[in-house]
Amino acid sequence: MSYQSSESLIGDIHQELLTLQSLINAVGDAIICVDREGMLVLWNPGAVRLFGFSAEEAIGASLDLIIPPESRKAHWEGFFAAMQQNHTRLGSSVIRVPMLRKNQSQFPGALTVGIVRGKDNRIERIGAIIREELEKKAVPE
Repeated sequence: MSYQSSESLIGDIHQELLTLQSLINAVGDAIICVDREGMLVLWNPGAVRLFGFSAEEAIGASLDLIIPPESRKAHWEGFFAAMQQNHTRLGSSVIRVPMLRKNQSQFPGALTVGIVRGKDNRIERIGAIIREELEKKAVPE
């Protein structure tokens, strides 16, 4: 049986984190993540392009930053219910919702969510991969 030294294991973990960070930064879609209170803790370059907010403007801000005012009540009811019940119905389905840009224009967003669980299997973070849903063009026959 072979054992890895702690330095080697830490080096491997560090390399995996760098790879993950590089992937998050390279993806064209917006990748965001919020904490249990709905405050943004991750905002990749794709989110900067899609929404118009810099990472400095977004990190630490409420998710209200990108949710149109008329959608906020329903969003927060569902969000806090998921936190309280430690469960969400969203799964890996594509969700289509209106989104808000920095210039206050709205657009149809398509997103999938992922749950990050911590101690005792409790939801600690909710992440999303988001893109603008463009109209589908008819394919000629």
